[in-house]
Amino acid sequence: FWFYRFIEGARNRMGQDWRPNKAIPVELLLLLLEAADLKIREAVSPREKNRWVVFHTYVVICYTISLRGCEGFLLDLAGLNQKFLAGGDKYIVIALLGKIKGESGDRAHLLPCVPVTSSGIEVKASLSRLMELKRNQGYTDGPAISDLNGRALSHRALNNSLLEVLEDLFDSHRELFPASI
Repeated sequence: FWFYRFIEGARNRMGQDWRPNKAIPVELLLLLLEAADLKIREAVSPREKNRWVVFHTYVVICYTISLRGCEGFLLDLAGLNQKFLAGGDKYIVIALLGKIKGESGDRAHLLPCVPVTSSGIEVKASLSRLMELKRNQGYTDGPAISDLNGRALSHRALNNSLLEVLEDLFDSHRELFPASI
């Protein structure tokens, strides 16, 4: 009886309509990155250029090394500037702020990554562009996913950029979106 009442209560509060998160198909991700590249080229202010370069790199990094939640915000400029090219032509090194249990020596968690994915995502080029932008802004240390003042961006700021691009793509490439969207 208790379980029946619990289920009825849950049904009344939450309803029967549930919608799980859906992954973005690779084709849509590639279009999203192209749209972000276009926004970078068309940026008229340093703020807009920073917004789209940071967004592009955030998407590339989170996708290629499978970061979740706030992990993408841990991308560290100092670690990137020190370790980025450690792999030569074979791989790049992505530095996330923080240590993993048992690690010692570095202040960052170091992740090797391919320079270009099999689907054509240019990880090295995206990170290099971000590092150059931040260097030109006078930042070689601190969060890489940051605004013009070097402060870490919020989920909301990146989510707004994502939604802006996806809304444009939804109008022009509706067939790439799952039917339930």
